[in-house]
Amino acid sequence: EKHTTPLAVEKELTKHLPAGIIAQAHHWLILHGRYTCTALRPKCEECGIRLLCKHYKKVSQISKIKQKKVDSTQ
Repeated sequence: EKHTTPLAVEKELTKHLPAGIIAQAHHWLILHGRYTCTALRPKCEECGIRLLCKHYKKVSQISKIKQKKVDSTQ
């Protein structure tokens, strides 16, 4: 939330990665966005980092609420 520019996000991420894998991590993130965390239909259940993801937490919470409503009407 506090990192609002691409440069700020990059600096924060690189703090947590060994220098030797930064170039690889760049490609991993691109591929992750291309094949797993897509804009129209993210594949959250297949995602290896979903427990760190705000979108997944929000979506799973909504799903739980909807399921409770269905359960209470039966």
